[in-house]
Amino acid sequence: MKLKLVNKKEETPGVISFYFASEIPINWTAGQFLYYEISDPKPDDRLTRRYFSISSAPFEKLIRLTTKFVPGDGSTFKKDLLNLKIGDLVEARGPSGDFILEDTNEQSSPTDKDYVFIAGGIGITPFHSIILDLNYKNLPINITLLYANRDQNILFKNDLEGIAKSHPEFKIYYVLDPQRIDANIIKQYIPDILKPIYYVSGPEPMVEAMEKIVYEMGVPKEQVKRDYFPGYTWP
Repeated sequence: MKLKLVNKKEETPGVISFYFASEIPINWTAGQFLYYEISDPKPDDRLTRRYFSISSAPFEKLIRLTTKFVPGDGSTFKKDLLNLKIGDLVEARGPSGDFILEDTNEQSSPTDKDYVFIAGGIGITPFHSIILDLNYKNLPINITLLYANRDQNILFKNDLEGIAKSHPEFKIYYVLDPQRIDANIIKQYIPDILKPIYYVSGPEPMVEAMEKIVYEMGVPKEQVKRDYFPGYTWP
């Protein structure tokens, strides 16, 4: 399918959202991703295709791709993405992915499950979609968000904190460099560590480290979901 770029927005230094309109209706579940392809006559060895979580929620209609541009990342895809102009078309495929919550459609009963979302840097993007979706549907947001970032430039901070004001059950805790999320941090903010379902999203090394920590704490593997972002270091 073809997507048309309709807007660009710098979210934080080095992080840009691209808003696309689809030529055909797209139905997706919050937390899923799309594959994007941008043609290039001389692509590098990573070629012309990437996948990105959809950072908007389904009710917003526009597809929002939010990504970080790392200094020194000379990939042709990122350069081509950054150079897109309003009205340009890209090829997309999907949606795909199972990094989603259950029982969040409007016809279902509100979930009584508790969740821990562990995000590293740009890994907040699928969580942003999920939380916006829950808020729009007036469902409980029984979520504790542990958000690791390099500095105070917190992606989607206003959105998240705005929702938290009207959902006291939604808790947000930022963990900034040099501190990192570890077993002590999790124990500090999660009263019953074996009860929640854990979702982990971020750079691959961070996701692997978080999985190891929660497994060593006794959390069963079936209570852990992961979504990693290749090409990024641990914030």
